[in-house]
Amino acid sequence: MPRRASGVLARTLAVVLSSGVVAACSSPPADPTLHPPSQGRAPEGSRSIRDLSRFDFITPYPKRFLEQRLAFTAACDTSARSPDEDAAADANLIFKLAIDSQNQEDFASRLQGAFELVQYDGGDQGMLTGYATPEVRVRSKPDERFRFPIFGDLRKVDPELATRPRREILASEPARAAAIAWVDDALAWALVETNGTARLEFDDGGVKSGKPRRSLAISRIATNGRPWTSIGRWLASRGIVDAASYTLEDVARAAAASPEKTEEAALDNERVVFFEAVQGDGFPPPVGIKGGRLISGYSCAADQSLYPPGSVLVVIDRTEGLREPRSARILFVHDAGGAISGPGRIDVYSGQGTEAIVNAGKTRTPVEVYRLRRRR
Repeated sequence: MPRRASGVLARTLAVVLSSGVVAACSSPPADPTLHPPSQGRAPEGSRSIRDLSRFDFITPYPKRFLEQRLAFTAACDTSARSPDEDAAADANLIFKLAIDSQNQEDFASRLQGAFELVQYDGGDQGMLTGYATPEVRVRSKPDERFRFPIFGDLRKVDPELATRPRREILASEPARAAAIAWVDDALAWALVETNGTARLEFDDGGVKSGKPRRSLAISRIATNGRPWTSIGRWLASRGIVDAASYTLEDVARAAAASPEKTEEAALDNERVVFFEAVQGDGFPPPVGIKGGRLISGYSCAADQSLYPPGSVLVVIDRTEGLREPRSARILFVHDAGGAISGPGRIDVYSGQGTEAIVNAGKTRTPVEVYRLRRRR
């Protein structure tokens, strides 16, 4: 591949992003390669907290605003489809309590009576980050500019090839022929794979051709199972960004200034993500749950070996110190990701488009993580 990139997305992000790191996450059926190596591990220990009055559930009260109520309802609906009976029952109960509550205080009181908080060892030292669905300009065929392929399910093309490192896959003509689309920006290429979903805006049509522009929603279906290395980590290892404090903004600026280095970083990441098209209203799709979709502000990715799909979580901001009651945020486990491992690692979904990417990039908060579970 010739080493030249337009860097349009890199330059755009460098201008609009302020801080934070977009973390890895997935969205489609639960192929084993989409989960962290810890999948199947039982929790080493847990403790139960029955006095929910220590935490402030006023802010997450879902009937304060219409938009919040609709989003909460959709999130509960997705969780209620969980194959895990307890997670589905928890979601149904919290939805009923929210509907029956007359006000914020009533909601908090009903939660106190019906639920307990369970925290696994390590959940008190958690980190909340964000991810989103980028919108990326692509073409259906490669050319001098659009050189980075977004692959379909290569397991259907050649199961052995689908396990090879990135550079070997890129050198394969059968693999290149199976590409869904081609991107002109190495950072955009990496963000599509990192976030696990994308809206592709095809640049093949338009005014000059007389054809309407085509849009396609895609979601991650599997990976080649190889080790994953982020562009940020690669740049940091070479002193291009600060390893201790780099943010997505820093990565975007570096990518805009040095597109050839960004391309090298993307190519050195051995992990390749395979995608499939998603039709209808179920986009972005959850992982581990059939039906429903990811809901901005409510859906999150978590380690599903600890928190079954559909689980209701409560995250507490650790920066608030020891004051009580401490602000609580309710999230639903609708997703998973190879980098989302352990009881304290949570990645909240921020929605679609550039603004969502910006918001996700600002999300990096030390938290305590609990599962909200019906009293036994």
